[in-house]
Amino acid sequence: MPVCCPPRLKAIGKSLRQTAALMCGQPDYDAYVAHVARTHPGQPAMSRTEFFRNREDRRFGVGNASGFRCC
Repeated sequence: MPVCCPPRLKAIGKSLRQTAALMCGQPDYDAYVAHVARTHPGQPAMSRTEFFRNREDRRFGVGNASGFRCC
């Protein structure tokens, strides 16, 4: 039988995961979906895979002559 984590422990784990992802240049997908729903009603959000590829392309300058950029 799986052991359940207290809600506070789950929240801390999620926060740590999000921080680690941001340190690697990968924004949070759930935050993106919430943003699209709030600011672009009626516009569909990218799938998780599309979002990941989009962020990686932007991070590494795919389709841009400038190449890799850290910021």
